[in-house]
Amino acid sequence: MTGTSTRTAPAYDPDAEGAGNGKEIGTESEGRPAHLGIEIRSLSNMINRYLGVTMPEDARNATGGNARIIMFLAKNQTRNIFQYDIEERFSITRSTASRVLSLMEKKGLIERHAVERDARLRKIVLTKAALDIADSLRANAMRMEDMLFEGFQQEDRDNLSRYFARMRSNLLSTGLVGSNCPGAPNPEGRDTQGTTGDSGESEDEKKGTNR
Repeated sequence: MTGTSTRTAPAYDPDAEGAGNGKEIGTESEGRPAHLGIEIRSLSNMINRYLGVTMPEDARNATGGNARIIMFLAKNQTRNIFQYDIEERFSITRSTASRVLSLMEKKGLIERHAVERDARLRKIVLTKAALDIADSLRANAMRMEDMLFEGFQQEDRDNLSRYFARMRSNLLSTGLVGSNCPGAPNPEGRDTQGTTGDSGESEDEKKGTNR
């Protein structure tokens, strides 16, 4: 199985790609520090590729977008999650969410169940197959993280977490990103006519829903 193989992180090699010619990794050719945002994005892309090539066999039925939705639902099993929650969390349109969820339903990854307070509302529930996939993906992510932090002290990891939190806070403080920024998905105002979408809930019904 692809996702169960163990890998040992290589020791830092000053002659490796990105560190050649006596320059440190993360520096530009003139010796000035590279833009940290670019380095973070590059690392994020590498992590995504690594998780892709080490994806467990039992999770390959879930495409990248499916996997993210599965993990979101798995983390929120104690809440009622509806289609508009998916739209808001992943910043996608109603039509895209409807199409993706319908395909996941056909794959046997999710089911839509009526809720007691209103039979027209349909909460999204993971199937046993999807819960197994979530467990496999979580285990693979933990293996990846262990490899990623090979050689790090716990203090290094704690500091890094604090730095990321500060960077997120700085970006949010601009008001240009985040759920409250202009242009962010607004599940309460998508359909001013109050029509019912594929998820089975109208906008008026959504307004009375506790999230």
